[in-house]
Amino acid sequence: MIITIGRQFCSGGSEIGRKLSERLGIPYYDKNLYEYAAKNRGFSTKYVKEIEETPTGSFLYSLAMYPYVDFGTDNMIPSGIAIAADQTNYILEKAKEGPCIFVGRCADSVLSEREDVLNVFIYADVKTRLKRAMERYNLSEKEAMKSIQQTDKHRASYYNMNSNKKWGVKESYHLLLDSGMLGIDGIVDLLEKIYRDKTERK
Repeated sequence: MIITIGRQFCSGGSEIGRKLSERLGIPYYDKNLYEYAAKNRGFSTKYVKEIEETPTGSFLYSLAMYPYVDFGTDNMIPSGIAIAADQTNYILEKAKEGPCIFVGRCADSVLSEREDVLNVFIYADVKTRLKRAMERYNLSEKEAMKSIQQTDKHRASYYNMNSNKKWGVKESYHLLLDSGMLGIDGIVDLLEKIYRDKTERK
């Protein structure tokens, strides 16, 4: 079974993915996807992250802002497309290797043809997210709120443009879980139980 995790900023989605990976003893992919795309294209990880988090609102923005790269054909294509394609291929390759956890990068959409995937979205109330952002990044409340709003906007834009679904709505996932109410460890416990129940039945 493969688990994909989408998440609001500072809802704890990445931490849940890491803890669940340790609990289940299966690989976890998050920043690995940045690193793979960067290495494959000769870009810095920072540059890849910058492209992904640019709130385009329109794909034309990325065409204008970022350089073109050789994608192994006679044509040059925008680096944003090349990076997305590289990450898609990486997700498909790792999924073939066996059970694993993916955080972000539209993994749920990439793996939509598979029947052994559980798609989860992690969210939390603003108070919980503000506290986490302020502590984790040493931000003021005002700075934390701005960061939350901007990052959520970027993630929604990236997801909606690179998948056939809508970010954060119930129709796009199997489970939507509130980390503010359930807690990080509570969600890890729940997902571990679902994973073990599903795999033991098979």
